[in-house]
Amino acid sequence: MTALYRKYRSAVLADLIGQDHIVRTLSNELRAGHVAQAYLFAGIRGTGKTSTARILARAVNCLEPVDGEPCNHCSACSEILDGSAVDVLEIDAASNRGIDEMRELRERVRYLPARLRSKVYIIDEAHMLTSEAWNAFLKTLEEPPAHVLFILCTTEPHKVPDTVRSRVQRFDFGRVPSARIDEHLRAIATAEEVELEPAAARLIARAAQGSVRDGLSLLDQCFATGDRPVTSDTCRRALGLAHPDVVRQLLDGLAGRDAAASLRAAAAAFDAGADPRQLLRECSRLARAAELVAVGFPEGARLDADEEDLCRQLASREPDGFWLRVLEEMGAAELELRQPVDARLQVEACLLRLCRGGAAGAQAERLAAVEERLDAVERRLGAGATSPVPGPARPTAHHSDGAPAAATAPSAPRAVHLRPAQAATPSQPAATVAAAPTQPVDTIPAAPSQPATTGSAAPAASAPRLDAGDVSMPLPGPADPGGRVEELVSLEAWQRAWPALIDAVNRRDKVFAGVLRGCRPLDAGADRLVVGAPYDFHLKQLGNPVKRPILVSAVAELAGGPRELAIEFCGEPAGGGAGAVDSGANLTDAVVATFAGSRITSTRLVDHANDPVSEG
Repeated sequence: MTALYRKYRSAVLADLIGQDHIVRTLSNELRAGHVAQAYLFAGIRGTGKTSTARILARAVNCLEPVDGEPCNHCSACSEILDGSAVDVLEIDAASNRGIDEMRELRERVRYLPARLRSKVYIIDEAHMLTSEAWNAFLKTLEEPPAHVLFILCTTEPHKVPDTVRSRVQRFDFGRVPSARIDEHLRAIATAEEVELEPAAARLIARAAQGSVRDGLSLLDQCFATGDRPVTSDTCRRALGLAHPDVVRQLLDGLAGRDAAASLRAAAAAFDAGADPRQLLRECSRLARAAELVAVGFPEGARLDADEEDLCRQLASREPDGFWLRVLEEMGAAELELRQPVDARLQVEACLLRLCRGGAAGAQAERLAAVEERLDAVERRLGAGATSPVPGPARPTAHHSDGAPAAATAPSAPRAVHLRPAQAATPSQPAATVAAAPTQPVDTIPAAPSQPATTGSAAPAASAPRLDAGDVSMPLPGPADPGGRVEELVSLEAWQRAWPALIDAVNRRDKVFAGVLRGCRPLDAGADRLVVGAPYDFHLKQLGNPVKRPILVSAVAELAGGPRELAIEFCGEPAGGGAGAVDSGANLTDAVVATFAGSRITSTRLVDHANDPVSEG
């Protein structure tokens, strides 16, 4: 039995489907007798490249052409059609890709045709030729004998050298529209006397993805099932396609971040015999349509009425680029299916990643935060960091009984009350900022907050974390053991509330919250808070005009009203103090200060190059 794509191969240029621009150009050249010396036919599989090359070979040798088209009945056309013509050679470049084959071809083109008017060389998969083969073939292609015609066919024209492309006429065969394939399939079904439902023809045409040969092969497979008439259900079973209701349930589960519903729909599709690759392609097609609807281009999706309603619902539920992410994830999963892995496992993993809601994005955010903190360490070391003074340099965790934590301030701290305009800049050394005169800062009014209510409240250390969208909500103040909300008017109260302040800053800026963990409150009153910075790096960060409003807002939110915020340097001055440590200690201290609360084990390398050498 002859396959349908061979039985119904185009016999003349007018039979080509969806390549009207190529048909018109070649027909004009054949009628005028101005045929080029070489052609390059490029395009995806199954769009008519080889068929056009064979038609062109018959047209230039036909004894009785009809308006430039081959008659397909004369002796020349018959020899070419049955493959017995020695002057028309089809060369598979995938298996004849070396320089020796091209040298042999270069020798053979010198001889005149044996029986036909012209010699025609059809080189299929031309992009497979090696660089040496192209170089050997280039001169012949540039100045071939008058009786020779070269036709190169390729699916990857970018791999053809520019020197070759400049010597040929290039024709790009585009994807055939689904409507044209649908019409062609129904015509063939009528010729084969097989009843084909319109819905089944549309389904096959869509699965062909612009390839006429793929569509005919799928139609042949559906005919082979023996079901008459051929329905859409017959096509789904033969092609491994999932039922539309199952695909709808899967996409609904993705839109609602319901992993169980998505996995349940995928399991139903696999149990019904769906192909994993086809399932991903069908979901990707509808996800693309939903994204086009979301951006206001629904006509670009070309959907049926029921599918258009589905995509509008999906776009209304997730309008912010979620379906673009679905396309990316499913495209990556389809690429993984080419590897020897469990296909079902890959599909399920893809669905879980989509339903988990940005695991990859959260990981990228954490990596970015770590990189920023490492950059801070490098900047601090480059600016000449100093070692910390002995004693506690970080806030001591509060006791479980609510007693204030012990925190011993330096004997003579240098007070630095910074205005936003006085914040350290990259061009201003940290030491200059630390020595600035003491000035009060302007208070920034707090965001509107709800009045604190009495009653039982959780301790500040276990204060509930709010979502990113709720940052404007006031955070309840710390509670004493009696359950009353404590007013932040003393140093001890701020020491107990310090974890809650860090948590409030963390919701706005995770990196800045890490800096604040290395600081501690030094003094506080009813309308004032003094924050101690143990290092120049912390001092600059707290005075940063971009970061400082975050801390001021968090303080006002936690205290229930605006507070005057002052910054004091509570560490050892830069360049001072006896017993300065080596650069290895500076590095360790900088890492510990930046990654506050981390557990770090360091290994110090000792350089013995300058040690005295014993004479013995």
